[in-house]
Amino acid sequence: MEKRILLGSHGRFAEELIKSAEMIVGEMKNVRSFSLLPGMSLEEYMKEVDQELQREPERTLCLVDLFGGTPSNTFCALSRKYDNVVVTGLNLGMLLEVYMNKDLMTVDELAELAVKTAQESSKNATEILKEG
Repeated sequence: MEKRILLGSHGRFAEELIKSAEMIVGEMKNVRSFSLLPGMSLEEYMKEVDQELQREPERTLCLVDLFGGTPSNTFCALSRKYDNVVVTGLNLGMLLEVYMNKDLMTVDELAELAVKTAQESSKNATEILKEG
């Protein structure tokens, strides 16, 4: 069975991130987003994520936007019940790297790659250009 990648975010950030990534790599299969929308309770969000994780027979990589936020806390709380790994700091570079390597690496290796990519993708581009 193919690995799945679950994304969690405040607002529709994760949904739109998938659309942006698809502009680069084409249709992304087995990637799903969970948006915490205004007025949505923690219980509603938890139920939605829980229902999806119930369908996951294998270890699942979950990429979320902000450490300590509701999406992060929800996926982390559910990691006690399901076999999922949660990485925070979701960005476009991270999603692309993980997606392009998902069939070549284990979930734990993908989690390490996600963290490494997030750390390496932030640059002060103006300083780099000045050094150029």
